Amino acid sequence: EAPDVIGVQEALYPQLAFILQALPGYAMVGVGRDNGIRAGEYSCLLYRTAALSVSRSDTFWFSDTPDRVASKSWGNSITRICTWAQFVSPDGQPLSVYNVHLDHQSQPSREQSARLLRARIAARDPQAPVIVTGDFNAGEKNPAVASMLDGGVFRDTFRVTHPEAAPVGTFTGFKFGQITGEKIDHIFATAEWDVLDAAIVRTDRNQRYPSDHFPVTATVRLVRT
Repeated sequence: EAPDVIGVQEALYPQLAFILQALPGYAMVGVGRDNGIRAGEYSCLLYRTAALSVSRSDTFWFSDTPDRVASKSWGNSITRICTWAQFVSPDGQPLSVYNVHLDHQSQPSREQSARLLRARIAARDPQAPVIVTGDFNAGEKNPAVASMLDGGVFRDTFRVTHPEAAPVGTFTGFKFGQITGEKIDHIFATAEWDVLDAAIVRTDRNQRYPSDHFPVTATVRLVRT
C-alpha cells in the first residue's frame, strides 16, 4: 500500500523493529502502553519520512488520569492508549494524526475513551486538519463510534466512498474467508480532507492473512482554501 502514515495496534517492540528494518524510508512515533517506553503493546504511528516530518508527538492513556503512564479506568481491565503526532508536509502544511485502540469488553470504557479523544483533538494547537485511525473494537452503530461523527467534525472515510457497501467485517480471527460481522476498524477525517478512496484490504497469501483484522485504508487530499 506504501502509505504516508499507518496506524498500528497491538504491536510489540521487536515486531516494530523488524518492520522498520524491512521498510527503509519509514520512522515511528509511539511507546509501549505498560511503561511508556518499550513494555507492552504499542498503538504507534509509522510514517514515510520523504512525505512528512514530526513536529510533536505524544501518547495518552484512556483513563481518568490520561497523562499517568499505564493508568486505566472505566471498567477496562487492559491498559488502552492513543498515540498522536503533529506532522508537517514538505510545503509546510501542518496536520495531526491520532491512532487509538479501544477496549474490547467495556462499553463504558469505549464511550469515555471516545469522549476523551474528541476533547483532546478539540484542544489541539494548532487547529490543523486531523485524521483518526484505529481499532475501536466497536461497529458503526455503537455509540462510541457514532459519537465520532457527532457535530459533523469528522467523516467516516469508508462510508464517504462506499455508503452502502456490505459485507464490511474487519475482524477475521485469522479465519480465511471471514468477511462478515461489523467494521470495527475506522479512519475518520475532518472536513479539510477530500476523500478520494477508501478500502478494506482483504489480501491473503496462500489463504493466510497477515493479521486477525483486515487493514482499512483511506486516500485523502487536503482541500486548499
